[in-house]
Amino acid sequence: MMFPSIHDMFGSQMSQIPKAFQGWFGENANLMSTFSGFTVTELVGNVGIMLVIMTIIFGSSFIAGDEEKNILQPLLTLPISRKAIYFQKWLALSLINLIAVFVWGVAVICSAMLVDEHLTFIVLVRTASMFFLTNLTLGTLALSFGALSGKRSIGGILIGVYTFLSYFINALAAQSDIVEKLNYLSIFKYANYISLADTAIEIQNVSIIFAMLLISFCLGYVIFYHRDIQMN
Repeated sequence: MMFPSIHDMFGSQMSQIPKAFQGWFGENANLMSTFSGFTVTELVGNVGIMLVIMTIIFGSSFIAGDEEKNILQPLLTLPISRKAIYFQKWLALSLINLIAVFVWGVAVICSAMLVDEHLTFIVLVRTASMFFLTNLTLGTLALSFGALSGKRSIGGILIGVYTFLSYFINALAAQSDIVEKLNYLSIFKYANYISLADTAIEIQNVSIIFAMLLISFCLGYVIFYHRDIQMN
C-alpha cells in the first residue's frame, strides 16, 4: 500500500539526497519508481528484515533453547545421535525459512495485483532465492553458535548484532572508503538485492554466502558433537 504514494516522489526528490545516502533507498536509475525496484529494496531490505530476525530467533533457540530448558539432555539418553538431532534441527530451520519466504513471495504478488502494478516473475524468483539463502545462512550461524555454546543469548545476540551492523554498513557503503572496505564483511553486500531488479544472480556472491553457511554448519556440528552437555 505504500508503493503508490512513493511512486512519483522518488524520481523528483532523490536528487536532493546526498549520494552517500542514496543507497539506503536503493535508488539506481529511478529504481524505487518501479514495483520490481520497490520489491528488492523495501520488501526485502527493510520489511524483509523481520523475516531475518525471525530466522535468527528460531536458529538460536532450536538447540540451545532445548538445552537451557533441560529438554535436550534427556533426549540424548534415547537411541538418537547428536548428529541426527543437529541435522533435524537444521532441516526444521530450513523448512520454516522456506515457508516464510514462500508466503512473502505470495504477499508480494498479491500486493502487485492490489495496486495494479507489473512485477517481473524472474525478478521475484531470483530475489526470493537469494533472500532464502541469506536468511538461512544467518539462521545457521545462530544455530551453530547456540549449539556450540549451549546459550541462546550467544547465538541470538552475536548474530543479531552482526546482522544489524551488516545491514547498515551495506546501506552506507558509499559514504567512505573505510565503510566500503568494512562492507566486504557484510553478508548483505553479497546478497546484493538491489541489483536483482536488473541483473541475474552472481555465482561468486552465491558461493561466498554458501561458504559462510557451510563453514558455520560444520563448525557448530563438530563442537556440538564433542562437547559436554549437562543438566542446568
